[in-house]
Amino acid sequence: MQQHSILPAFLPGLLWLALFGSCTKSSTPPLPPPQGAPVTLVLHPDQPGDALPATFTGFSYETSALTDGNFLSPSNTVLIQLIRNLGRGFLRVGGNSSDNLVWTGGPRSAQTGKDSLTTSDIDHFAAFANAVGWPVIFGFNMGVFDPARVVSEGTYLNNSSLKNTIAYLQNGNEPDLFAGNGHRSATFQLPDYEKQWEQYYTAIKSNNLSFPFAGPDVAYNTKWTAGFSASESHNIGLLTAHYYRTGPASDTTITYKTILADDTRLPTYLDALNTDAKAVQLPYRIAECNSVYSGGRKGVSDVFASALWALDFMWTAAMHHCQGVNFHGGQGGAYTPIAMTNGIPIARPEYYALLAFHAAAMGRLIPGNVSGTRLNVNIFACADTGTEYVTIINKEEQQAIALTIQPGIKAQTAQALALTAPGLTATSGITFAGSQPDASGNFAPQKSPVYAPTNGNIVIAIPAGSAMVVIIK
Repeated sequence: MQQHSILPAFLPGLLWLALFGSCTKSSTPPLPPPQGAPVTLVLHPDQPGDALPATFTGFSYETSALTDGNFLSPSNTVLIQLIRNLGRGFLRVGGNSSDNLVWTGGPRSAQTGKDSLTTSDIDHFAAFANAVGWPVIFGFNMGVFDPARVVSEGTYLNNSSLKNTIAYLQNGNEPDLFAGNGHRSATFQLPDYEKQWEQYYTAIKSNNLSFPFAGPDVAYNTKWTAGFSASESHNIGLLTAHYYRTGPASDTTITYKTILADDTRLPTYLDALNTDAKAVQLPYRIAECNSVYSGGRKGVSDVFASALWALDFMWTAAMHHCQGVNFHGGQGGAYTPIAMTNGIPIARPEYYALLAFHAAAMGRLIPGNVSGTRLNVNIFACADTGTEYVTIINKEEQQAIALTIQPGIKAQTAQALALTAPGLTATSGITFAGSQPDASGNFAPQKSPVYAPTNGNIVIAIPAGSAMVVIIK
């Protein structure tokens, strides 16, 4: 059992508040005695930590997704609604394809290849991003090094309706892998990237384009983030990097058990990024992330286990002072949180993790002392005025837990919102708060029962292979 504290995000939306707070004290029977391994959590709201940015949640898309005028388009109203269900966040455009697609400076026609980025593609995406209402991190092609072409692209962005939506520009995707990906020679190193990065930056700024920049958007190399932040901190407003739990997707030894196992690498990686960012007084963000790199692995990235992984990943990142995460995806692929199936957006397992995070991330993180049997269970807590929120992620396959929560407030009621599925390998039947999005993409949690504390404590069962958000008032 691990002791955790949380950085929370706030939960906008009158619908959520109405449904979660609709029951009266007269309908609050005590919770029945739970079955499971005993675990105790003692909350300390008197020791509040950092507040989480409202835009913690995010999605990341390949630049190539912009070439499909029906996907990231204002006509895709279901996808827009699914994203808006999550409150506020960041959209990021980049990925490997961003270093392959070449800007044409003109509209798309029947003769335009999929290896080109056009004004039509920008226009569709601009309308989509404005409909979603989320700020955008937009990546330039640096695989094909061409400062003049970047100025043309930046000028079009500046004159488009995307202008006020762009929060940051980035130069290149995963430059620490440029040599291995064939974009540069084997001798290409950070100083070479910084020199070319500055050429892009200077070209944009010299043409009176005032967009802020982020970077270096590395795949994993924290030596690059340390060096780049030290050299370019005066030119950027956000330090960015990527994270994948494991990979590649072709590795047959990777199973759903792999992503449920304790990830000892993640805290060290996050701490290194935080150190680099803090040294130059910058925030940092995981601009691209997911379970298994190279598109995700079937039976791992597309099953309910990935939802438990994603929820745990978000809270762990928040706990290590990360300003947000962007889950990579698109029309298809095993790991995408929202997939397009026969032209219809479908919520995948990770999407339900985002819903659970959105419901629980409130106010400020608070510490909690955990005691009990050592299990594959992580617990996070946060607090807002008069309310405490506890997220329990039980990654045990067979063992339920009986959790006793000792609140830091004088609790009157407790409400439990479950993230569940028929099993850890389920690809359907997944729900959060007893609900799924409807055909229009709208999500409305069911009215969950509200219970009274027992001797001032909340005692509740968390089934094996599930997660729970407990709201204490």
